[in-house]
Amino acid sequence: MSGAFEKLLWHYEHRSAEALTQHKAGVAVIGFTSNTVPWELIRAAGVFPVLIGPDLDLLDKPTPYADSLMEPVFDSRIRAIFNDILSGAWSFLRLLIIPRTSEPEHKLYLYLREVARQKLSDTQPPAYLYDLLHTRSPISRKYGIDRTRDLIRCLAEIGPLKRKSLSRAILESNRARAALRNLQNLRRGEAPRISGSDAHAMTGALYFMDRVEHSKLIAEVCRQAESAKPLRGPRLLIKGMPLHHLRLHQALEEHGAVVVAEDDWWGSRAADVRIALGPSADALVRAIFENYYLRAPSPRVSPAAAADCWLQSAVQRDVDGVVFYLPPDDDVYGWDYPRQRDFLRARGIPSLLVGEEASRGLSVDTIAGVREFVGNIRRRRQCL
Repeated sequence: MSGAFEKLLWHYEHRSAEALTQHKAGVAVIGFTSNTVPWELIRAAGVFPVLIGPDLDLLDKPTPYADSLMEPVFDSRIRAIFNDILSGAWSFLRLLIIPRTSEPEHKLYLYLREVARQKLSDTQPPAYLYDLLHTRSPISRKYGIDRTRDLIRCLAEIGPLKRKSLSRAILESNRARAALRNLQNLRRGEAPRISGSDAHAMTGALYFMDRVEHSKLIAEVCRQAESAKPLRGPRLLIKGMPLHHLRLHQALEEHGAVVVAEDDWWGSRAADVRIALGPSADALVRAIFENYYLRAPSPRVSPAAAADCWLQSAVQRDVDGVVFYLPPDDDVYGWDYPRQRDFLRARGIPSLLVGEEASRGLSVDTIAGVREFVGNIRRRRQCL
């Protein structure tokens, strides 16, 4: 792989590095915990936005603060975030924005508030709850835009959000998304040219680094990949709990598959769509809100037809099978699984359920199931 890929992979693996560099250079840094926080609004305030989360080499490390203060039902990523905050790893953040669009994140916010109330830590940054709902109703829409204006007022205390800074942030984000769409295009068709694990790492780097540099590096990778040797093997889509690591991709591809898409904000869904520019600051704020309210993948999208739309469209092009990732910590995505599995069955698309925590590696039985699943798809393709 190229030097551009190596740089992207480094940022994906070292998630706080660029934020620390910006902080040391005197730039305010604001953290957020998932894709449903409007990156463009944070950027427009003149600060460096960063998704907080554990570096990849810390996935298996102990979490003593979480162990003592959180129940074991919390998923590994939320526990790691909580632990890192209390350890002081993110003490340099000016603000931490947590959305209410997933129950674990809402609980994370409440636990951090309780830690602050009891004065159990003097290293955690101030936390802000962004209460965005994804139910499609006039009441939810109005509530969402009101909460977005509340967030803007909070951010304005750090840096003013004007039409010019909002436009600049939208353009920066749009270019990054356009670059990612080009990357995703190289994963499609009969012969993908970028592996799923490489694409997932390069895409995920978006959340930890300067987006102008990210766009340039992605463009360089895409130029080189156009002449790469096509990848062969059953083309799989991953659906389920968002993947903040590469271990499931690697396990699937080690057995001959090619992961061509993820219904996941760490993967294919990060490309999203273009945010429209408007004539006024208010029009820009509304455009940003509409993008996150209507298009951002979230476990709380309602009705079900809206939640299933992307998957149903994606599996009808260049997908041979779907892997549902529903680890024991999941208490949201599994409710949708029977409906989505039945949709695939009705269309003759095979699926596999992985019910283990992939970040710790897959068991022998699950690996055997993966091998059989990929082999069956390969034999089926040979018969067509």
